[in-house]
Amino acid sequence: VRRWIGLLALLALLALAACDSEKASDPAATATQAATATPLPPTATAIPPTATSPPTDAPARSELAGPTATPGDDYTPLEGHSLGPEDAALTVVMYGDFQCEPCARYARDLEVLRSRYPDAMRLIWRHLPDTRAHDKAALALQASEAAAAQGQFWPMHDQLFTHQAEWRDLAPEDFRATLSDYAATVGLDVDRFDAELDAGAYAPLIDGALEDAAALELVGAPTLLFNGIPYSGRDDLFGLEEEVRLALLAPRQFAAAPPMTIDPAGPLRATIATEKGDIVIDLFPRDAPVTVNNFVFLARSGWYDDNTFHYVLPGYLAQTGDPSGTGRGSPGYTIPGEHDNGLTFDRAGLVAMAHPPGTPDGAGSEFFITLAPLAPPEEWNGQYTIFGVVVDGLDVVQSLTPRNANDPINFPDPPPGDRVISITITEGGGS
Repeated sequence: VRRWIGLLALLALLALAACDSEKASDPAATATQAATATPLPPTATAIPPTATSPPTDAPARSELAGPTATPGDDYTPLEGHSLGPEDAALTVVMYGDFQCEPCARYARDLEVLRSRYPDAMRLIWRHLPDTRAHDKAALALQASEAAAAQGQFWPMHDQLFTHQAEWRDLAPEDFRATLSDYAATVGLDVDRFDAELDAGAYAPLIDGALEDAAALELVGAPTLLFNGIPYSGRDDLFGLEEEVRLALLAPRQFAAAPPMTIDPAGPLRATIATEKGDIVIDLFPRDAPVTVNNFVFLARSGWYDDNTFHYVLPGYLAQTGDPSGTGRGSPGYTIPGEHDNGLTFDRAGLVAMAHPPGTPDGAGSEFFITLAPLAPPEEWNGQYTIFGVVVDGLDVVQSLTPRNANDPINFPDPPPGDRVISITITEGGGS
């Protein structure tokens, strides 16, 4: 729902130039912020709800594509430099160039993410210098490795990127002198640093880095790999964090939809315990047996525990069911739609599955609760599977914190959101 309801508030997209043509003077001021939908009131024409679908209005990074081929068995990539636990659930590899402006921004954003997910994220740096376009890329690489020889790669990495704007346009000989100052700043033995740098001790690593990139068919820096998969999402911190959350969700996903275990004839009730109070739902197993069976399975497996109501529009609807909180997460499978069961969105309190537009069999785990009749009827009725109704606690749904965590333009600093503590399934009720 959070991406498709309402009017699109678009900002200009910053085309992320290849490093040989980058001239942006202030990436933070001009960085892409693709807008998502601004919700409309329930009386206005709205785009129906969605789930587990990547944003279509996000800036692409095709010009910075990741690997397109698997290297041979005899290929061993450069080890790189790492931060974070080796057993982290997520490993992010960044192929970068110290003179590349977007690389500096990515390095900053990745450090922010690593501070947010210190136990779950490992960061690996590998060199990808563009020596044709950047006259100081090779020297910066060697300086970082000279620092690494003294156990200070990451302080030099940070020094180079933090002060990139100061040295990027220097003449190479002036940059060389600046590197000695940087070596002193990060606490190196400057005499050793200077001697090794001037002797070209680490120059062979330049060719090694380029061979490494060529073997993986990398075409430019920055290139990011999330657990070995090239990143191609939004070109900002918001998009990177979404990818982190989705990657951390992967180990919890299931290989297939659950087998049928419920009795479609038997009444079932779900109690959603939230921070604001309980929401009691009578489920409709006779009208939507596959959907109810899936909901019961996920609830009993703990999938919904600690989820957030990530999209809440007062007087319209509230949506949850994605542990990643991005609105793009799924249980790893989809279920067939049962939206032709004769039920309509004619009142508040109806519970229905969300799915990407145009994919009637694309529902997974996200569901929404209506807070009013939804209009226009043709965009809702027969399009989304209604599988329950709130019989107690509609006031709790109405009290949920308004939120759209997936719209950084209109909601740049969303509140934490109200949490689903757990969902309990019991036999009985009016279904």
